[in-house]
Amino acid sequence: MPLHDLSQFAWTLEGWRPYSWILGRKPGENAHMRPDIGPIPAKVPGSAQAALFAAGLLPDWNVGVQSRACEWVEHRHWFFETTVPAGLLAPGERAVLVAEGLDYAGWILVDNREAARFEGALIPHRFDLTAQLGDGEAHTLGICFEEAPPEQGQIGYTSRSRYFKPRYPYSWDWCPRLVPIGVWDALVLETGPSAAFRLERVRATLAEDHATGRVEVAVAVEGIPDDGLEVILCLRDGDRECGRARAPLNLTATTLALDGLAVKPWQPNGAGDQSLYTLEVRVADARGVPLWRTERQVGFKRVVWRPCAGAPDDALPWLCEVNGVPVFLQGANWVPPRTVYHDVAREDYKALIDLYREMGCNVLRVWGGGILEKEVFYDLCDRVGILVWQEFPLSSSGVENLPPEAPDAIDALTRIARSYIQRRAHHASMLLWCGGNELTLADAVPVDESHPCIAALKRVVEEDDPEHRFIPTSPSGPLFYAHAAEYGKGKHHDIHGPWGMAGFADLDAWRAYWEGDDALFRSEVGMPGAMAADAILKYAGGLSCWPPEGEYWQHTAAWWTQWDRFEASLGALAIADGLPAYVRETQAQQAAAYAIAAACCKGRFPRCGGFIIWMGHDCFPCPANNAVIDFDRRPKPAYFALQQVFRS
Repeated sequence: MPLHDLSQFAWTLEGWRPYSWILGRKPGENAHMRPDIGPIPAKVPGSAQAALFAAGLLPDWNVGVQSRACEWVEHRHWFFETTVPAGLLAPGERAVLVAEGLDYAGWILVDNREAARFEGALIPHRFDLTAQLGDGEAHTLGICFEEAPPEQGQIGYTSRSRYFKPRYPYSWDWCPRLVPIGVWDALVLETGPSAAFRLERVRATLAEDHATGRVEVAVAVEGIPDDGLEVILCLRDGDRECGRARAPLNLTATTLALDGLAVKPWQPNGAGDQSLYTLEVRVADARGVPLWRTERQVGFKRVVWRPCAGAPDDALPWLCEVNGVPVFLQGANWVPPRTVYHDVAREDYKALIDLYREMGCNVLRVWGGGILEKEVFYDLCDRVGILVWQEFPLSSSGVENLPPEAPDAIDALTRIARSYIQRRAHHASMLLWCGGNELTLADAVPVDESHPCIAALKRVVEEDDPEHRFIPTSPSGPLFYAHAAEYGKGKHHDIHGPWGMAGFADLDAWRAYWEGDDALFRSEVGMPGAMAADAILKYAGGLSCWPPEGEYWQHTAAWWTQWDRFEASLGALAIADGLPAYVRETQAQQAAAYAIAAACCKGRFPRCGGFIIWMGHDCFPCPANNAVIDFDRRPKPAYFALQQVFRS
C-alpha cells in the first residue's frame, strides 16, 4: 500500500518572470533564459517566502516594516521541483499525486511537460500521473505557481470575492500584506492499487443514552475492476477492538456502519475526559490481502442547542448542551499561528492549543478570513476538549459586507464547503459550521438564510453533515452590535464588539455596560493591550517605537494603540520610562476589561450561552493588539485574568 510522503524528498525553488519558464525550460532552446532566482533549497509543505528567507534573499518580514520589501514575491512564477527516483514505481503501476493545499493556481509538470492545471487554495487536488511516471524510470516533478490572485484584504467588497484565497495575508488590522505562495498542506504520491480508493465520509454519533455510539463511513473507488474486493471497518479503543464490520466493495461508493457500540462520551475541556477511538478502514482482495488502509481519530458526543433562558421567540438557540449537560462556551477567536500558514509546524499548533487548554477554553472560533486549518489543529483540539466553530471562507470587507450573489461564486463556495465537511466533520471537536464572519446587509443587519449564498451553504451542511449545526453568519440576529439603549428589548442575539474603550469614559462605564448586557451570545469581544516592552524593541528593528505613533506602529497597530487615552499621562516621558509604563497600563486595562466582560456573561448563564474574545493570539508581532498571547507565545496579564474566570 505505497504512500510516498513528498515532504521527505529534496526540493528546489526557482523564481521566474511570469511565463518565462515555459521557454527557458525547453531542452536545447533559449539557453539565455534563466530564472531570476535559484535554484535554491525549498521545503514542501512550505512557502516561496520561507525558502527565500532561508537563502538570504528576503529580510525577516516580522521586523519593523520589512514586510514591504517582500511584496514583490507575489508577482513572480515560482517553480518547486524534485526528482521521483527510478524504481519508486514498478513499470505500469498507477501513480496519483494528492495535494491537500496548493496556493493558489498553476501547473503540474513532469520532465518540464505540463501534466495538469490546478486552481484553488482551499480544496484538495488529485492528479493521475500514471502516464507520466508509470514507466518506473526517474522523472522530475514540478509544481509551478503563477502570480497570486488579486484577492481583497480587510477593506473592500465581500460580494466581489471570487478567488477564496485566505484574505488576512493581503493585510488586516493585525497583519501586514505578505501574500504567501507555495504548498501549504500535505503532498503525497499514492502508487499501486491504493491510489484507487478514497474515504469520502466519516460520521461518529452518540445516542440519546450518551453511552451508545454509531460510526459510518463511505469509501469511493475509481479505476479498478471488480475483483471480489471487500471493505473492512474496525473501531479500536487502544488495543481493544470495539466493533468490526465488512461488506463487498461497490464500484461507485460503499457505505458501511457500526452501530450499538458501547462507548464513553467525549467531553469538552473542564467537563470530563476526551475519550477518543481509532477508526480503521481497509480494502482487501478475495484472498484477504490488504490493498488500502487508512485511519481516523473519532470521538462520540451529542450536542443539542436549546434556547437561552428568557430568550425571545425569534432567536436562534444559543445554549449548548453537550452529552446532556449545559455548557457555557468560553474561548477565543482563532487565526493561523503565523502570517505564512504554509510554514506552521505541529509544534506551533501544540504550543498554542496547550495554552488555550490551560486558559480554560472550551471553544475556538476559526474565523472566516483565515483557512481551513491543518488536520493537526483538529486532532489537538480533539485531544484537549476544545470545540471548533468552523467558518466558511467569507468575511466582512468594511466598505460592503454582503456575500456574493453571482452563481459562479456560490458554486465555488459550495464546492469548498463540501470539501471542508468531507475532510473535517468526523472530528470530535467539531461544533458547528458558519457561513462567514460579519456578513451584513447595507444597514449592518446580519444576513440570514434568505440570502442565496447563505441558503446554498446551509443546504450543503444539511445534505453532507446533518449532525452539525449551521448558522448563517456571526454575529446573527436583529443587530450586529449591542447598544445599552437597546437592552431589554430582545434585540441582542449573537453579538460582536466592543473592541476597546471607544465610547467608554473609564472601566466603571465599561462595567456598567456589561452588567446591563442582555445578549444571548458574545462571539467577538475585544480589548487591546500592548506587547511586552522588550518584544516591542526587538521587533521594531531600530525604528522609533516611542511614543506609539509613526511608521512602526502604523504598520500593524494603527487601530489599537489607544494613545489618545494615555498621551496626557505618559506623553512627556522618555522611552526608558514611557514605554514600560504604557505597556503596564494598557495590559492592566486589557486584563480588567476582559475579566469584567467574561465574568458578567458567565454570571448570566444560562441566559447567556457563551463568550469568545477577539482575538486569542498574534500571528504577527503587533506592538499592540486585542490578542492575549503575543507572537513569542508569552501570555499577557489578560490571559491570566480570563483564566481565572474561565476556570472558575
